[in-house]
Amino acid sequence: MKKLIITGHTRGLGRALAELYLQRGWQVLGLARGRADMVSPKLRQVRIDLADGAALAAWLSSGLLRDFLADAGSILLANNAGTVSPNALLGRQRPSETLSAVALNVTAPLLLANAALAARPARVPLDILHIGSGAGRKNYPGWSVYGATKAALDHHARCVAAEGHENVRITCLAPGVVDTAMQGEIRAADEADFPMRPRFAALKEGGGLQSAEETAAKIAAYVESARFGEEAAADIRDFWH
Repeated sequence: MKKLIITGHTRGLGRALAELYLQRGWQVLGLARGRADMVSPKLRQVRIDLADGAALAAWLSSGLLRDFLADAGSILLANNAGTVSPNALLGRQRPSETLSAVALNVTAPLLLANAALAARPARVPLDILHIGSGAGRKNYPGWSVYGATKAALDHHARCVAAEGHENVRITCLAPGVVDTAMQGEIRAADEADFPMRPRFAALKEGGGLQSAEETAAKIAAYVESARFGEEAAADIRDFWH
């Protein structure tokens, strides 16, 4: 049985991915602060604040993840949940937003990747997908925190790949610029804090954003391909050129 564990499945790209895999008959375990209004006997939802490391660690210790994976024939972990805040230059960043960003963007994916490998049945194929960003590979003013967290996922993928685990593939994949609520948050930022705001406003106005559904389909095709895992840090736009 094919099983997907996905974070942030209630909206945006995470919801599009969850819906796509449900349509394909996968069992899906969604982790998020809220609940999605999707109705499917194949969907299980866990309400949890993934930025609360102690709460996530406690849930991972409960054995529920191991129970979900017990009869899996293949497993995909999609670490999708994330935040761009603080959209601000150094010296103008709120400490609470930085703490939350590191917990959600870095700590949660690392904990889940470790737990998924520990809980998988012996030799069952495990694919680990970190949703990365070009911001982790380029220098953008106002995104020192966001960029650093995404760069951390790139390097985590590289190190895990170097460990050579049996039947494990891992990639941190930049999905391109997707039309989600996160983009709305970026466009709403104060330009004094985030000088790149006009660039993202222009992308929206010029039709330069991909839909979540289109991006989810491309990501799923990439994960299913033999190329997945060949590059620890990849960009979906290089696959679909």
